[in-house]
Amino acid sequence: MISFYDVTLRDGNHALRHSLAPDFVREYCQIAEQSGVWAVEVGHGNGIGASSFLVGKAKSDDNSLLAAARESLSKVKLAIHAIPGFATIKRDLIPAIKSGVDIFRIGTHVTEVTTAQKHVEFLSAQNQTVHGVLMMSHAIDLKGLVSQAKLMASYGASAVVLMDSAGNYVPKDVVARVAALKQEIGVEVGFHAHNNLGVGVSNAISAIENDATIIDGSSMGLGAGAGNAPLESIIVNYRRMTGSAPPLDKFLEMSHLVEMKYPEFLPRTTSSSIQSGDAGVFSGFAPQVRQLAAEFGVSQEDLWQELGKRRLVAGQESMIREIAQDLMNL
Repeated sequence: MISFYDVTLRDGNHALRHSLAPDFVREYCQIAEQSGVWAVEVGHGNGIGASSFLVGKAKSDDNSLLAAARESLSKVKLAIHAIPGFATIKRDLIPAIKSGVDIFRIGTHVTEVTTAQKHVEFLSAQNQTVHGVLMMSHAIDLKGLVSQAKLMASYGASAVVLMDSAGNYVPKDVVARVAALKQEIGVEVGFHAHNNLGVGVSNAISAIENDATIIDGSSMGLGAGAGNAPLESIIVNYRRMTGSAPPLDKFLEMSHLVEMKYPEFLPRTTSSSIQSGDAGVFSGFAPQVRQLAAEFGVSQEDLWQELGKRRLVAGQESMIREIAQDLMNL
């Protein structure tokens, strides 16, 4: 049984520059309630508690968005994403419990799972459904990935979700990683695709074929960078593959709502998204890469590849200038 997990109202908020308002959340969730999705994730693009001038100030606060979603969802579960450091237990998780959130996803960089321990253990002790999310999951070898996933499970996560944050995977990568986790960790495995290399849907289908049971997608692919795997495309491919799936009509209605409301924000593949995906680097670096490549007379491709070799992560933007200088001096 596949649980389709809709990230439109969270990851899509990146693409909308964190401008989601309660009225749209309410309208979207009213359709989602009839669609057959298992859960709808709501909040700031970087998760609850993340609104700031550093990563983007949200138009509406977390509580307003969650309240609007909760009003419209009864069969479908309400979910949030939370990153320790942005989200705290007292300020963010406890109010979210009181708001009626059903699923808590706690995300960390794939090499930093220990930072999630307090959040996951707290939620588990409160009998909440909690998933561990391994962000930038390509940025570690297979042995290390399994080790980090086991930590998440040991803290009390009932599922571990591989997040292809940089859109770096192709199907063979998904096959190897999902299969390894299914064999080793003893909890459900989920997969979250980004579409930088144009294979987000193929990656999601590969995850399903290798027994991942929680599959993320967003309407019209609305999400950070080149966007997520489009949820409606995952559904139609799953139906053709298996002969059974939720009816397509409500998924297309959700997509139509996004398309009509936010036509100028729909994701697309660009040279930067392809280069960042290939290098395995956060695509949000694109403006700095363009500027600094021109300033120092180096190619954007070389700069992206060097960022990937040095495994830069979001928050390390200041290092791009230093790396561009190093390339210029080669």
